[in-house]
Amino acid sequence: MYTPRAYVEDDAAVLRELIRRFPFALLVSAEAGAISGTHLPFELEPDRGEKGTLVAHMARANPHWRQLARCEEALVVFQGPHAYVSPGWYAKQTTVPTWNYAVAHVYGRPSIVDDPARLRASVEGLVARFESEGSPWKLSSEVVTRELPGIVGFEIAITRIEGKIKLNQNRAVADREGAAAALLASVDPVERGVGEMMTAQLRGEPALSDGRGGACPRPSGAAEAESAPRGQSNQ
Repeated sequence: MYTPRAYVEDDAAVLRELIRRFPFALLVSAEAGAISGTHLPFELEPDRGEKGTLVAHMARANPHWRQLARCEEALVVFQGPHAYVSPGWYAKQTTVPTWNYAVAHVYGRPSIVDDPARLRASVEGLVARFESEGSPWKLSSEVVTRELPGIVGFEIAITRIEGKIKLNQNRAVADREGAAAALLASVDPVERGVGEMMTAQLRGEPALSDGRGGACPRPSGAAEAESAPRGQSNQ
């Protein structure tokens, strides 16, 4: 992934938080020139393996899992908040629009989960995380037993993560403040999410934090501004 130095995010805690908050990702793998992509929710188990492990499942009818079983490496793309940024929000407006965003590219070695007990635990854990608290619906053992043959579980042992958080770090503070204020005023919650990340960085805090001090503040200001080109081409 092309990433100017100002936008590199290598804080493991920030990247884990991005994956936790935005778990619906794009799985990509290739074999003999054929590229496959599947959109899936993933769970991150950060303490399994040297760099953590991603856990997911897909429909058995999806041929992607057969390719995945033969692949040595797969890519999972996690997309955080993103938004169009207008030059009209800057103090200095003689420039072009751009797009701000946060992404994590996770690479690793895929393996199929053959153990039904592990697959069941994975499904139950995913439901437990996302089903609303107090929901009248409960996942029954009978339903899991009936549906389990229709899915294939897999894991990806993470080998490396490339993080990129692009939030106008190449512009003057006044421009960044103007863009952040405009995005925070948006009716779109995704755009407001970008504004919140920008505001956090302007305060010298991590763009994404788990609220428990799990990420170290990243520097902002002139040093970053000098390391990235201006304009649309720095995507």
